[in-house]
Amino acid sequence: MALCLIAAIFFIYALSVGDEPIQMDENGVQSMTVVPMMYIAYLTMLIILVLVAVFVVINLATKPGALKSAAVSVGIMLVIILLAYFVFADNGVLDPATGKQVMLDDGEPLTAGDSQWIGAGLWTFYIIGILSICSILWAGVTKLIKK
Repeated sequence: MALCLIAAIFFIYALSVGDEPIQMDENGVQSMTVVPMMYIAYLTMLIILVLVAVFVVINLATKPGALKSAAVSVGIMLVIILLAYFVFADNGVLDPATGKQVMLDDGEPLTAGDSQWIGAGLWTFYIIGILSICSILWAGVTKLIKK
């Protein structure tokens, strides 16, 4: 609650100052508004990660069945990632429209390894999304059939 209150104070201050002084960073306004909110966000994220890790370990230690379920879930996720990386992802570095090498924002060329990891991430997202939609539809259909 204290972090929320502090963040709200910085947010109200940022609204009262406006966008232009923050963008121009006149008199260090950005370091007085944006930077503290970033540190609050980092601290909040750290607290959440620690709490999640602690409760996961407690849950796995107290419920043996949960450990098996977690291992199966992690295994399925690894299979999906490996499938996306080795089967579906492409390591092409050429732009299909122009036939030239793809350049990143920092001016460096896209490497084949980076291209394959990007593709694997996208395919992993697609596979998990499709599986999620299918599981929702399956649950709905089985619920209708049972009635």
